Amino acid sequence: MGKKLKARGQDIKLSPLEFMILLKVYEADPIGISGYDIIADLTQTFAGMWVAQSGTVYPLLSRMQEKNLIVPFDVRSELGPAKKAFKMTDLSREVIEAMIVDNFDPELRFFGNYLDFVCRMMDKLKRKNVASVINYEQVKVGLDLFSTRVKDIQQKLGEYMARDKNGNGRACTVCGEVIDREARFCPKCGKALA
Repeated sequence: MGKKLKARGQDIKLSPLEFMILLKVYEADPIGISGYDIIADLTQTFAGMWVAQSGTVYPLLSRMQEKNLIVPFDVRSELGPAKKAFKMTDLSREVIEAMIVDNFDPELRFFGNYLDFVCRMMDKLKRKNVASVINYEQVKVGLDLFSTRVKDIQQKLGEYMARDKNGNGRACTVCGEVIDREARFCPKCGKALA
């Protein structure tokens, strides 16, 4: 993330936060997602490490509109004024695919490096200040939970690979689009899937 890539003959550069926003919009495709919901989802995704703020997210949404990565539209509300929501563009779908395929290995290495760095810094702090409140047992429990989460994701990946190998992607009954991920609606035509 944070590097240039080519999509439709254009050089596209996304910051890690822009990429995360684009993933949230992609996840909500084809229905779309409001800026408010993007902020709430980002805050939940970062799990307390960072709290998304409108002053950070909305300028990025504007910049992403200028790059033709998202398209705004109004959503009417029965309780108040219309709110602005965002949808994907064909360009942004290509960007997402390129970013995930091209950056998966470096992202995993980053997570490993980050965890190693945090553990080394805890050890350094503990040696520097023996009275430090660092609880190694608590850190171990956290890493065990993380390891369990990784194993769950590996199992899901195995299921996806088996489904792919067996050709179990669903086809939309309206447009024929093959859908190779869990979805409630066809990403091409928007038809509700059974």
